[in-house]
Amino acid sequence: MVQAVTYQSDKQSVYFQGKLIVLENLTPVLSPEERKKRKREIENNLYDIFSKYGDRFL
Repeated sequence: MVQAVTYQSDKQSVYFQGKLIVLENLTPVLSPEERKKRKREIENNLYDIFSKYGDRFL
């Protein structure tokens, strides 16, 4: 079953080349267990990518 994810919003207004731009960062609100699970998934995927392409940067 898929759970609905809520997000925490963080807005900042900045001027760029004389124009006001509003930046909005959305961060998912997760339980500690879900946060650990997602972190492990990201780490595993990054490991796969770097182990595949890492030798190109040496």
